[in-house]
Amino acid sequence: MSLKQSFLSAFRVMNFVVAERAWRALSAEADFRVGKELPGKNILIIAPHPDDEVFGAFAALQKTEEHNNLITKERKNRRTEELKIIYLFAGDKEPKSEKAKIREEESKDKELQQFFFRLPDNTHISKNVRTKIAEIIAGAEIIFLPSFSDPNIDHRESVRATVEALKIATIKNHNLKNIQIWLYEIWSPLPYFNRLLEFDWKDKEKAMESFKTQRKERNYIKAIKSLNEYRGEIYGLGKPAEAFFAIPADLLMNLYAEE
Repeated sequence: MSLKQSFLSAFRVMNFVVAERAWRALSAEADFRVGKELPGKNILIIAPHPDDEVFGAFAALQKTEEHNNLITKERKNRRTEELKIIYLFAGDKEPKSEKAKIREEESKDKELQQFFFRLPDNTHISKNVRTKIAEIIAGAEIIFLPSFSDPNIDHRESVRATVEALKIATIKNHNLKNIQIWLYEIWSPLPYFNRLLEFDWKDKEKAMESFKTQRKERNYIKAIKSLNEYRGEIYGLGKPAEAFFAIPADLLMNLYAEE
């Protein structure tokens, strides 16, 4: 085993040891809830790559759309939900490659506020980018993030960068007191979760089918459908559900500070 391979192996072991310790600390105070609506109006999804927002947090997309469709001229007193999506990595080590361009096009939606940073995969997220994320974070009530124990290095880097962005936002006097972080599952199931959101599978399947580049590599639809159906069936919802772990933003920041 080379020095580089030894280092990466040790890093992965360290990451999972830290993650397990963190999960135990968080789960001890977790309050479990099954919901049909989001407990907030301003939603921000952090997607490491184009497609992750649909694979792991489609319920947030669907719930926001359903809420906004209920708003009519006769009900002006009800506030429209705002949804923003940040895409950090390009989906390829060469951000200007044809593959990266196609993946971005597959995620684009004229109805959404989307921010594409187009960073090369498997790279460190700079302070300049974290500062820009901090500006977008301002005003968010719920931030959807991948899990810090996800085996994909870009997914974990996205969590670390978001925590740093939250620190920057705090320094700039943005109020983060009421922000909730909802960790979502992409590459692997969450070891612990305290929120379930049901959704319509046909809508999610249709959205997933648009990611043709990714479906050439793996049968994501089959894998994710199995996971979502399992979540819904075990808890007797009668329809698929996505699992999340909801924690206050300041708790996640303190957790990272301790580690």
